[in-house]
Amino acid sequence: MTGWTARVEEPFRSDRRFWHSVAASVAALVSVVAVVLAVTLGGSGLAFLAVLPVLLLVLAAGEARASTARTRPQFDSRAQWRDAERRAVAAALGIDRGLRFRR
Repeated sequence: MTGWTARVEEPFRSDRRFWHSVAASVAALVSVVAVVLAVTLGGSGLAFLAVLPVLLLVLAAGEARASTARTRPQFDSRAQWRDAERRAVAAALGIDRGLRFRR
């Protein structure tokens, strides 16, 4: 475990589906930027590339659903799970310092 993964709280840290979801979401964001650049520079004939971010988002959603099914029962309330999951995603992305969530 590296330093940045250590900041992610359990049960998310050990949930591979959580990590797959985060990775697929980040990859989808990067691919949207790449597709926009490709279409801008190469023309509308490259618009078919837009399928890549869609597929990545579908993958991320499926992995997130599976992760939720595994992690949600470990919390007393949906609000506690939601806050913990938000902190875990922020920590996984390295943007967790000083982050506060509203209830």
